Amino acid sequence: MDSKDFLQKNLIDELGLQDLPENKKQELISRIGDLIQQNIVLRILGELNEADKEEFDKVLSAKSPQKTLVFLQTKLPNFEEIIKEEISKFKESAIAKMQAIAGLNA
Repeated sequence: MDSKDFLQKNLIDELGLQDLPENKKQELISRIGDLIQQNIVLRILGELNEADKEEFDKVLSAKSPQKTLVFLQTKLPNFEEIIKEEISKFKESAIAKMQAIAGLNA
């Protein structure tokens, strides 16, 4: 299962949002995906040296997802782990915030 499916199938249920209309779920998933992607990019930039950051910028400019993926997997052997960690961090934070909100409404 890819990261998006993992996020979609679990986070929506864990946040108690399974009753949202499908279009609202898809909009929420898209926004969450964007946030997680930003967190992943920030983490990647923190792990690359200056020369690799410049190369990464050039790879991104080519607008080739395949080339970007190959670059990241080559430069960051733990790339898949970074993705899983960032998804997990986001989920934990989102669940904690929803629980806090639910506690305020109790």
